[in-house]
Amino acid sequence: MAAVLCAAGCSGALGEEQAPLDLNPSSQEEARLAIQRIRELHEDDPVAAVDAARKLGPRLDALNHLIARVEVAPEHFVDFYELKPDGILISESGRLGEGSVLEDDALAAHSSAALYRRLTGGAVPPEALLRAEGIREGSGDTRAPAWAAVAPDPRSSAGDGALLNSFCYPSGDFVQCWLNVAGNGWATANSKSSFAKVEAWGTVAGIWFSYELSVKGSWSINPGYWRSFSAYSGSYATCPPLVACGNFEYYIRNHRWDTFNNAGGGYHATLAFRWNCSYGLCGSP
Repeated sequence: MAAVLCAAGCSGALGEEQAPLDLNPSSQEEARLAIQRIRELHEDDPVAAVDAARKLGPRLDALNHLIARVEVAPEHFVDFYELKPDGILISESGRLGEGSVLEDDALAAHSSAALYRRLTGGAVPPEALLRAEGIREGSGDTRAPAWAAVAPDPRSSAGDGALLNSFCYPSGDFVQCWLNVAGNGWATANSKSSFAKVEAWGTVAGIWFSYELSVKGSWSINPGYWRSFSAYSGSYATCPPLVACGNFEYYIRNHRWDTFNNAGGGYHATLAFRWNCSYGLCGSP
């Protein structure tokens, strides 16, 4: 976490003008560049940066494959994203000081569709969420998890997972926690599930998630807000073919989280990865 980003324009030639901020990116790479530009803009014009981040939001929703959103309170949301080619990601966001509605036992005990019904008071989940849930829970692929071929191999940029703080994840097969930091950080492991949480208190922070070495989601977090994530690999039925036993297990896939902002502000981030767990017990860090 020692890396610190340059201020806006430091890498360009003297007097060089930057291209206009693109709030309609066509790819995850362009989306991450837009978030970085917004972060740099925050140093000179915080109001314009926050407004730009909000305008970028709908395009990020599309690129991140948002399939359902529940507003549980003003400016407090739970989002459901499809991880292609399999898997699902759940995110919650709110203002600093506002508690989470997704406690660990809730994530562990409910499927995504059941969680949607629980949050909406029984509403029927969107068809896209049911399809994504089917990929996670009812895949016809009955291959066993590749434990030997895909070892966990956790790696990260820096951090101390043993830090005792109410913000940090207390456990997991691989845990990182970075408090009061500025700059870039990352962690990766071959996992069944992974979890991330970021609080942005100095300037706009960014985070992106990669699944099987491909970026699947990018998000910006305005100062004064937090966001948490739960990512689940695709799953398969553990019973023999043509037998409906109702038992499932997650694949071990590569999960990676990247966080960033700049030296002008700060954020907290904590990450956890789970691979030494069975299906029903992989739902929380």
